[in-house]
Amino acid sequence: MSAFWDTWRKEIIRGAALFCAVLAIGFFVHHVAGRVRHGVMNELPMALRDLRSEFARDDGGPGRSTGTTWTYRSKLGAKQWVWIRNTRGSVTVEPARGDSLQVTAVKSYRSSDTASVRLVAVPFEGGVAVCAVWDNDTACGPGQRDMQLRGTRHNDVAVDFTVRLPRNAGLGANTMVGDVHVAGARGPLVVFTMSGDVDVVTAKGPVKAEAINGDVRVRMEAFGDTGGVSAGTINGSVTAELPGQLDADVEATTVNGSITTDYPLTVNGKFAGRNIHGTLGRGGRDVHLKTVNGSIRMKKAV
Repeated sequence: MSAFWDTWRKEIIRGAALFCAVLAIGFFVHHVAGRVRHGVMNELPMALRDLRSEFARDDGGPGRSTGTTWTYRSKLGAKQWVWIRNTRGSVTVEPARGDSLQVTAVKSYRSSDTASVRLVAVPFEGGVAVCAVWDNDTACGPGQRDMQLRGTRHNDVAVDFTVRLPRNAGLGANTMVGDVHVAGARGPLVVFTMSGDVDVVTAKGPVKAEAINGDVRVRMEAFGDTGGVSAGTINGSVTAELPGQLDADVEATTVNGSITTDYPLTVNGKFAGRNIHGTLGRGGRDVHLKTVNGSIRMKKAV
């Protein structure tokens, strides 16, 4: 009997120790998860709002002046690209009449010398790049953004571009501090801003629209090809307005925010993140929507 009791006592002690260990791990995981959730829900939004103010633009007020208008005109061939590269200022794109590109740029300033910012156009084999170039930087060409506020920290000059874009031309538009608005596009788009909002209306893909601090909205009036849609930001909301009849593979994710959709898709997740992974119709077209701190809305365009 004594041997039997000794054996069971050891098993009871071992089971109790295991239970305590599991309980301790559970409390630890719960504590860590709570801290992560608190950071995501409270500290992250505050940090990202501080980042937005760090790159805030001086838009107006007493003492700010406007310079002369700079204009560039050119004929574009079929399926050629226009790249607008800015650092501080907005980019507004409207449809052109015919195949002629027209780009106008207006400098505004408070105390800095407007001559410190040059406006240049550089033709290349696939189209033309139009750039606002600060100080001694000579870079102007096609391609994705570079993440540098080149020589602008102590320079209050801003440049606002207005582009009249020919039908079917591709557009790349980058700015570090400023909004990007595109209306009436009929070709592929690649747009980015570090601090500002992106608003794109087009009838043909593919579309890639990104911000870091700002809201992103993409409206597809129709799908003239099989190109996908990619829209993302870190601190801001993402809205995609797409045709009602849609064949697409959809992926949408947010860390801190809600997801709503007009389409028959299931929103997953409750704690520290929500997501959608689903297929509409026959699939085939990629629709990727993502944000860290903000909501995502998928709407049927009307």
